[in-house]
Amino acid sequence: MFAAGSARRRPLPVVGAVPAPAPVPQRAGSRALLRGMAVVGALALAGSAATGSYTIRRGDTLSEIALRHGVSARSIMEANGLTDPHRVFAGRSLQIPAATGAPQGGTGASGGYTVQRGDTLSGIAARLGVDASALAAANGIADRNLVVAGRTLQVPGGAAAAAGAPAAPASTPSGLPARLRANPERLAYIPIFERWSATYGVPSDLLMAMTWLESGWQQGRVSSTGAVGVGQIMPATTAWMRDHIIREPLDATVVDDNIRMSARFLRWLLDRNGGDVRLALAGYYQGPGSVASRGLLPETERYVADIASLRARNF
Repeated sequence: MFAAGSARRRPLPVVGAVPAPAPVPQRAGSRALLRGMAVVGALALAGSAATGSYTIRRGDTLSEIALRHGVSARSIMEANGLTDPHRVFAGRSLQIPAATGAPQGGTGASGGYTVQRGDTLSGIAARLGVDASALAAANGIADRNLVVAGRTLQVPGGAAAAAGAPAAPASTPSGLPARLRANPERLAYIPIFERWSATYGVPSDLLMAMTWLESGWQQGRVSSTGAVGVGQIMPATTAWMRDHIIREPLDATVVDDNIRMSARFLRWLLDRNGGDVRLALAGYYQGPGSVASRGLLPETERYVADIASLRARNF
């Protein structure tokens, strides 16, 4: 993750009356600083699912509101006449449709799942208790970042899996780096990656490849700039996540918190860049403010290419 620089910060405009969050340092070498971050994803809830309404808090995203209430983002949009899932305003009261108890999205007797707006393949897989790789293979999906709303996916395991019945644990991804296969302690992190990837709707293979390049999944690793653990989380990033985004006590030296923050920050970057994986990864490495003002530096281009290669080859 990016380290400290020295350029003047300038807050970015955000939706709603949101004070600029604590600055997050950038990676050493780029020297261009993040100008401020729009708070896009706090998880603190206001209102109650039991009442059928929810008051939007600053930083909420529609997908997270839906996840917390056990309904689809599309159903919330339809219930409230929303047309753009990326524009939700702090202070607005949303009507929450009744949760059905089934996974988000439609399921049929044949074992199919109808993709809803805002779905990700890894999130669908986690909700249905199947492996994302198996789900992609069963449906001939080459790009796991591209799932089209309205398409019906065939779910490995048939109707029982699609209906949310308990399934066998996801298998360990094949082709993992040799150093990882030889280290059971690090292999044990895979369920953590899968859990937080599903929670925040980011592809688990992308998160795993990115953090493998960052640290080799070494939780005890601390860089010369103070970046900590699996996701190389900077102290200022921890403070920003704790105070403005996740709003829960967080400790980057705890592997679960470290991976959680890595996943949440990646989700923030994907949202900021319209789902563009290349720009999201560049922001994680170089800093989103620097990417916006300077474009990708040569070292950032190599970082992004290396992750793409790792993801395709090993995860």
